[in-house]
Amino acid sequence: MAEQKEKKEHRFCPYCDEEIMKGDLPFCQACGLKIFYCPRCRKPVNRDNRVCPHCGAEIKGEHK
Repeated sequence: MAEQKEKKEHRFCPYCDEEIMKGDLPFCQACGLKIFYCPRCRKPVNRDNRVCPHCGAEIKGEHK
């Protein structure tokens, strides 16, 4: 039987571009900044974005 390899999606901090090792943490382990996630695709986005660059969803909530 051939085992199917699970595709691991790599996620990167939108501030320091380091790989996010644990996606369930509210901050980047490398730079320590709070990470905001898109409500639709759950990818990390810059806190100043109003539209997700990955899926186009509107980002509501905390903005500067």
